[in-house]
Amino acid sequence: MKWLLLVALAACNPYLTVQSPAPPGRTARVDPVDGFWGTKYYRAELSQGIAVALTCNRGAPCEHMQVTSDDPAIAEVRPASLGVLERNAIYGEQTSAAFVIVGKAPGATKVRVSAEQGTRTVTVRVIPPPAPADPRTAAR
Repeated sequence: MKWLLLVALAACNPYLTVQSPAPPGRTARVDPVDGFWGTKYYRAELSQGIAVALTCNRGAPCEHMQVTSDDPAIAEVRPASLGVLERNAIYGEQTSAAFVIVGKAPGATKVRVSAEQGTRTVTVRVIPPPAPADPRTAAR
């Protein structure tokens, strides 16, 4: 019976949605990792120096959201305001619950999202920026 409760609670966690694209030549990708009962966690890959904005939602914007990084030297997190209203069936429209992950240094860490609607984990891998082009190649 306990496992049934755990499964039901896991299926009720909020969903994260990417709200910003990667700049040309850089990476900012966030993908859900699905299990039998839905999304287990999210996997992100960012270029160093790039930020990606995400929203937290479960039928309405997440409430009382807190976001932390296990290693802010690798991936820093900040609350964000996207200036977008999201539909909420009960309260009408309200501001989206958003945050930004900034790739600070190459490496891997976890970002943890906690809200009244549940929790989510994002495993983050920050990759080095691409090497600058050789000017001699461009001259040819």
